[in-house]
Amino acid sequence: MSPAQIVILCTFIAIFILAVPLLILPAMRCGPGGSIRVTFFWQGFRLLLGIVHRARYFGLEHVPQTNADVPLVVVSNHTGGIDPLLIQCGVRFKIHWLMAADYMAGPLGWFWRLLEIIPVERTGRDTGPAREAIRRVREGKAVGVFPEGGIVRPPGEIRAFIPGAGLIVARTGAPVLLVWIHGTPEAETTFGSLFRSSNARVHFLGLFDFHGETDARVISDTLRRKIAEASGWPLNDTPVATARKNANAEHALP
Repeated sequence: MSPAQIVILCTFIAIFILAVPLLILPAMRCGPGGSIRVTFFWQGFRLLLGIVHRARYFGLEHVPQTNADVPLVVVSNHTGGIDPLLIQCGVRFKIHWLMAADYMAGPLGWFWRLLEIIPVERTGRDTGPAREAIRRVREGKAVGVFPEGGIVRPPGEIRAFIPGAGLIVARTGAPVLLVWIHGTPEAETTFGSLFRSSNARVHFLGLFDFHGETDARVISDTLRRKIAEASGWPLNDTPVATARKNANAEHALP
């Protein structure tokens, strides 16, 4: 190889080494919060959900197309432990989920901490999580709530909503991104359902504004009814067992 060819080859290698990061880095900043670390795992879970769960998304025109923080309350029915992952992988902004604290200690605890999850104790005596959720929305962040208060069994019905989601909306005036999920595997934990195949479907039903409405129960009931209408599922007014305790703390807020 002549000296000129060596120079050309070295130049090509140098350009390649410099160009690849410049091409990859923008793509690695397209996920939640523009964080390379979060986007890396976000992209990985998106691939896994697409392969194992054949996840499909509908109503994406209702979803803010940004990876910046959004002052928003995300409200969804609860079909399984995989639900928060499914929804998070369908949007580019970070959702700060309200989640049972014992889930944080599981195999995916590191990922929930990465997403700055708001832990909720199942005792129902602590109003701190609701206050923290309200604070984060007021700071311009998105907070996610499963107002049924637990995984619904049997599936295919909408259980009673605790007023937490309505409370956050009433106190902040933030719009609601309403979600209906179905087709997920029947497993109690996220990790348990992660590798169990399914035909998961996530429907973003719309953005709803409740400006001027201060009654948390009215807001919660309206959202519940809209999910029931979209799904065609019956309403079951019996609360999920884990929801009864959580409702006590929410009613204690001044």
